[in-house]
Amino acid sequence: MYQVIISHWGLSLGEIETIKNNFNNYEVIESYLQKNSDCASILEIEFIKNISDEFFNSMSIDKWNIFIDIIKNIKKRRGNKGLQFKLTITDYFEEPQYQDEDIKDKIELLFFRSMIFLLRHKNHNEFIKGLERIEIAIENIAELSKQTKKFYNAADESPPNKSMVKKDSVHYGGRDQQNHRHFGTNIQLYVFIFDVDKRIWRTL
Repeated sequence: MYQVIISHWGLSLGEIETIKNNFNNYEVIESYLQKNSDCASILEIEFIKNISDEFFNSMSIDKWNIFIDIIKNIKKRRGNKGLQFKLTITDYFEEPQYQDEDIKDKIELLFFRSMIFLLRHKNHNEFIKGLERIEIAIENIAELSKQTKKFYNAADESPPNKSMVKKDSVHYGGRDQQNHRHFGTNIQLYVFIFDVDKRIWRTL
């Protein structure tokens, strides 16, 4: 199950529909934000995926490139008034639950990690540089995760204790799927900002 949550303020209906159409093979949830910055518009996108899937397997590189072009166009229309953009990638585990005899397909989602990329640069070139380098940052993090997994396997140890991650029950195929948005704090949280001088994403 791949889900995209689109939250926004100050975007046109056409801009939102263009974003949603790019994710027509995902479950899309839309919500509205209140203005909380001095930017002309605010756009927050959250991708929710299974931790076992690499991001660019759950989202094709073609769709990613289209998505980036859409964000570029939105930023260009805002000019110096700016666009505040936040991209979140949230990973979860799936564990089947069989205690409920009436619901055989009940599962439990264990939210493990969220990675947040925040862009608030009003300068167009700085914003675009950061936007284009999110892909590199995601690939670097994926490679680091692979190396970490190899380390755990070599040491015959387990990854971080699942009991420490956020739990939330949902049912596949029903409206309860939307209830798994994570409001708890028991989740690994990484916030990245773009360093214009070094042209890299770094953690806060």
